Amino acid sequence: MNLTEDIPFKVLRKTWQPVALSRDLTDGRILPYRLLDQEIIVARFPGKLLAAQAWCPHKGMRLAEGTVAGAELRCAYHGWKFDGEGNCTNIPSLLEPVPNKQEQARLETYDVRERYGMVWVKLEKGELAPLPGVPEFEKPEWIYRVAEPMVFQAGFRREIENYLDMTHFAFAHSTTLGVAAAAVVPPLTITEFEDGFQMEAPFPALASPHTQPGKLQQAHRRLQRCWLPNFTTIRQSFGDGDERVLVHIPSPNTTTQCTVFWSLAISPGFRGPAPEEQMKFAIEVLNEDRRMCENQIPREVPINPSKGGWGVLVTPGDTLANTYQRCFRKFLLRAL
Repeated sequence: MNLTEDIPFKVLRKTWQPVALSRDLTDGRILPYRLLDQEIIVARFPGKLLAAQAWCPHKGMRLAEGTVAGAELRCAYHGWKFDGEGNCTNIPSLLEPVPNKQEQARLETYDVRERYGMVWVKLEKGELAPLPGVPEFEKPEWIYRVAEPMVFQAGFRREIENYLDMTHFAFAHSTTLGVAAAAVVPPLTITEFEDGFQMEAPFPALASPHTQPGKLQQAHRRLQRCWLPNFTTIRQSFGDGDERVLVHIPSPNTTTQCTVFWSLAISPGFRGPAPEEQMKFAIEVLNEDRRMCENQIPREVPINPSKGGWGVLVTPGDTLANTYQRCFRKFLLRAL
């Protein structure tokens, strides 16, 4: 079957995608978001979350401009009210309720849940991929930090390829993560699964670097696990037994923009920088990655790669990119 560029967004409508941080969606707040080229809102009611269409069915007013009072969302334009299920409960301009009008005005709603300090939405019924479990994110003895999401003016597959890449450290991150990195790719052990793949390899560190690396820059083992379609963790295991687990989920806004939701878990008694310093360092690295992603042509990796469209690839440097593209295409075909 020939995959077209519109297929990924159609398929991802049945997958969980992060749209907000739990800490930002406080009681009574309404947040707008563009997911898979569709405007939605998420709102917190007493004891309940609502994910729904972004506009009022009456005149199309953006509901993010409205308010949540008690258990009802009120449109800012004409005061129409909706409950936590999306039902229209009141049309102020009518003296008596008109059931058929209120039924017509019911909001389209979507599945919504919270986990890992993030709010997740699924636009269509059916679940193509469950939300992966990362025990370290929920173990009380580990330190867990949820970062501020970062917008990339690039497609979500560009960001995934960047996050998996093992050959750019010495160049894109020459003053941060890659201060003592080697350009030569170490041997990679790649294992494919039904739900994705993983790669295990040492961080490509120089044997005799000119600059003495810090804890986060030194040689370590990396276990990179990708759960399709776009949930990727990196486990870093250091020689002294310390570990860190990071996750990146580039939530697709449009075909050429994604919002990267990410977080970090640090093992107990970590001998290195404090959590706040580790987060600051990770933001520096991510900003370097953002620059790389936003300056690639095209801004999204084509779903049907060809010479000149995806790039001239080499082995073993681009093996992980090849693996992701192959597994992602299989994921799409299974879904169809």
